[in-house]
Amino acid sequence: MRQVKNPIAMGTSTALQRASKPLSDRYRIHVIDRAAQILDCFGFDHQELSVSEIGLKTALHRSTAHRILMALEYNDLIRQNPETGKYRLGIKLFKLGHQAVSHLNLREICRPFLTRIMNETQETVHLAVLDDDHVLYLDKVEGPHALRMPSRVGRHIPTYCTSLGKAMLSCLDEQEVKAILGKQPLTAYTPNTVKNVEQLLADVRVVRKRGYAVDNEEIEIGLRCVGAPIRDHTGAMVGAISTAAPSARLAEKKFPVVGRLVMAIAAEISEQLGYEKPIKAKTQ
Repeated sequence: MRQVKNPIAMGTSTALQRASKPLSDRYRIHVIDRAAQILDCFGFDHQELSVSEIGLKTALHRSTAHRILMALEYNDLIRQNPETGKYRLGIKLFKLGHQAVSHLNLREICRPFLTRIMNETQETVHLAVLDDDHVLYLDKVEGPHALRMPSRVGRHIPTYCTSLGKAMLSCLDEQEVKAILGKQPLTAYTPNTVKNVEQLLADVRVVRKRGYAVDNEEIEIGLRCVGAPIRDHTGAMVGAISTAAPSARLAEKKFPVVGRLVMAIAAEISEQLGYEKPIKAKTQ
């Protein structure tokens, strides 16, 4: 099967990759291992535990278990019952778990919509979420062509030179965008990659007004993508979808047509998630 050659996507560059789980113990941090041990002690049949009970379950010294519990409590991962003195899981774990589950639900909800776009465009379609300062591929439906984008679910890519990333950044205010960009260098993958933050902010303003984002050979020469954001019932951005194709098949003149399609499907997904578009007030 012939694919678009992309040294970044194929793994010959480490710039876009997150480290996989190391096999060597030299990267492990024992205090984190112990904290995970403590969290694993709790369950439906052990919702509250004392320091002594945790020490017995983990084989940790009482003072060690207590110090870690204090750190977990400070970060809202553990909460102490003031009446019994015992500990239980904190609300932050519920929030983190809810986010993880929502991503799984998002993937399930979006899959038929991704297939619809692929059937109409005959090109590869992606679903992604914002993972800290990077874009994370959550799902992918490949088109029928032999020449296509060799992306992979679970891979991280930059925000500033991808349609998925710019679509999601368009839903944030400029201070949030600057904070995200401050965590990563603006690597020039091609001559079309944005050169600085101000240039990207100008691009994001266009995306915000237009409704869809474009990657015009900005991460790789020969590859173009068009993406649009997804919102949930609160109006918050929860992800984005995009269509990706070789430049030979996705000419610049097709951007508006593909953009309208991706925007329309993103709007349908958002409706499925409970989003209601604000009604504009009529001018007198």
